[in-house]
Amino acid sequence: MLAVERGWRDAKSSLGLRPVYHHTDDRIRAHVWICMLAYYLQWHALQRLQPLFDADADGKDRRWTWPIVLERLKSIRTQNCRLGPTVLSNVITQPDPEQQRILELLKVRL
Repeated sequence: MLAVERGWRDAKSSLGLRPVYHHTDDRIRAHVWICMLAYYLQWHALQRLQPLFDADADGKDRRWTWPIVLERLKSIRTQNCRLGPTVLSNVITQPDPEQQRILELLKVRL
């Protein structure tokens, strides 16, 4: 399978892109641009995550895939917390060790 075909399939499935029907050329171009940007970000993330994938098992025993990485990162949340009259803005949940490793490989600081 060509990398472009795989990228388009992954973008539609893991990024949740659905068919969108636009009625102007500008909107069509903007939609294609956003899809290509999403594909580039995914490609770049996969490059940085390569050590995680290389250390993984092969075949059916493989633990790490792009959808699993996304799923693991989904539980990191930010929210506002109220402690009596005090409101704490943008409190971020503490990543577990696996999530922290992924964030380090992606060079993301919370």
